[in-house]
Amino acid sequence: MSIKVSVIIPVYNVEKYLRECLESVVSQTLEDIEIIAVNDGSPDNSLSILKEYSAKDSRIVIIDKQNEGVGKARNDGINAASGEFLAFMDSDDFYPSADVLKTLYDTAIKNSVKICGGPKIKLNTDGTLDKTDLSFEEAGIIFSASGLTNYSDYQYDYGYTQFIFERKMLVENGIYFPPYRRFQDPPFFVRAMAAAGKFYMTECESYCYRMVPSEAKYSVKNTVDFLRGLIDNIEFSKQNDLAKLHYLCAKRLDREGSFMATRNLFDSGAKQIISLLIKAVASIDTRWLKERGYELPEPFVPEVFDYVISAAGKYEKLRQNKILRIAGKLTGKK
Repeated sequence: MSIKVSVIIPVYNVEKYLRECLESVVSQTLEDIEIIAVNDGSPDNSLSILKEYSAKDSRIVIIDKQNEGVGKARNDGINAASGEFLAFMDSDDFYPSADVLKTLYDTAIKNSVKICGGPKIKLNTDGTLDKTDLSFEEAGIIFSASGLTNYSDYQYDYGYTQFIFERKMLVENGIYFPPYRRFQDPPFFVRAMAAAGKFYMTECESYCYRMVPSEAKYSVKNTVDFLRGLIDNIEFSKQNDLAKLHYLCAKRLDREGSFMATRNLFDSGAKQIISLLIKAVASIDTRWLKERGYELPEPFVPEVFDYVISAAGKYEKLRQNKILRIAGKLTGKK
């Protein structure tokens, strides 16, 4: 059997949602698929669930490995895959219908494209479905009907799971996920899109992602990796004349980067975070952006630096007050 689509699923500590995820994949009407589940050292019962499903469906291939992060797990899946196209599924998410992969594959073949996708939907923590794909709004493009789009017009960095990618294109161009714990998918996505040059967007809702709150995503390690991935995209966008993406990265640095950094500025990893923030800011070319119609304040200073200055000022006042108190005790003066 010729494999049309390989679905790559990194698995870590998701026993609560894994069955729903797997059911949505094995029930796809496109039967010529393989499901590569990469158990990334999961400490819960996820591996047992994978074995339960693989015993019933020979299309499920399990890679059981030590924990090395989701990026490395996806890369192991890419190297093990034999499908004409690759799809990436997070193990707490699911396909909203049984026809997703058939629609995306058939459309890709019919239109001779290397990337094909559809709008994604969101399952909120209260169980309600949100069918507004805000990524399109942020990208400044509204897909009112199926059609072909040049990536130079799109220039967005999120949403790779709602697309399928030609495996040959990825492998021949050396497009893999960087080994980051956070923000490893946008560098993969923009490189894949740039290599393809264009993609086909269908009206088929192609992916449902589940909102799962987690404080861990704001950890020092994740903040460091977020900034590394963002720097990758900042530099790539400048090198490939993607001004819209460059501008979007600057906005992400100002908003998400500032938010994550401020949560960790009093941690032992603060020095590394501030160093990466400085590198990221230095990589933003405001003059080049202005020439292409995207204007940022000059100098461009993300909000986090205002917080750093304010925190430093408070610390200095506290330090001085402490010295004054000690001096008062020594001299007998209050």
